[in-house]
Amino acid sequence: MADVSDAGPAKRPRSASPNHASTPFPEKGEDTTEFLPDRGLLLRHGTSLSLMALVADWLNASEEFEQVDPSADWEKWASRGQDLSLYYAALIDPAEDGRGAVRACLRAVLDGVPVPAPPHNARLIIDYVATALEARGMGLASLLVSFVTRAAASLSPPANLYVVATEDSCVYWMGRGYVLEVSERLNARLNVFNDTHLLRQAGDPEDAGDEADLPRRRDQPWAQLSAAERRHASRLGFTPESWDADEWGGVPLTWAESQRDAAAREAAEALQFE
Repeated sequence: MADVSDAGPAKRPRSASPNHASTPFPEKGEDTTEFLPDRGLLLRHGTSLSLMALVADWLNASEEFEQVDPSADWEKWASRGQDLSLYYAALIDPAEDGRGAVRACLRAVLDGVPVPAPPHNARLIIDYVATALEARGMGLASLLVSFVTRAAASLSPPANLYVVATEDSCVYWMGRGYVLEVSERLNARLNVFNDTHLLRQAGDPEDAGDEADLPRRRDQPWAQLSAAERRHASRLGFTPESWDADEWGGVPLTWAESQRDAAAREAAEALQFE
């Protein structure tokens, strides 16, 4: 994502009378295409299965991504709530066909867009941005990020913006107006991976999240644990194969609890070398 320039956060208009009728996002299961004359590219975006398959095919043909399974990805997000849906935006060369026409893509998750269910805010969570090797340095990833930022800001009320970022990319996003999201509720709902951090766009409206999204109890199967729970269980030596729910006693394991436990363990290890 080296070609994402600092576009800065979009201005977020406010409205005293929310109107959900107008939205830049196509209906669920559909996509739309527009021509970008200054780039000579097509911008195709939405939630259709055909667009999802095209992007997955392109990513699977690249050397940077492991096999992308759209159905598995969808199941992972769908387990977080019915209001979540995968959203794709792709820049396509109209002179080519199939996966060879894709120049860049962005995947995000729409949460409660366009109409959030109380107590949730509408949210757009950027999952990843990828650019074809031959198209890097052209600002295409920046174009896609700017597009979804403007789209989120144009909703009424605007959607809050988040990024699911790896350790290596956190500094990059923080330099572009994102800060670490410390809400236990939001991490439980939106941070579904084991090796990522949840960042939010600074200046967005407060989002209290929902108590119902707090991590599941320790008596759940490994596949149903939150990312924080799996990380904590791994620190204690568990694997998916060795997981024994009875040992947890059904006591809730919260995201904040896992952070405290990790800090305590690291401090204890440090004392051993003093």
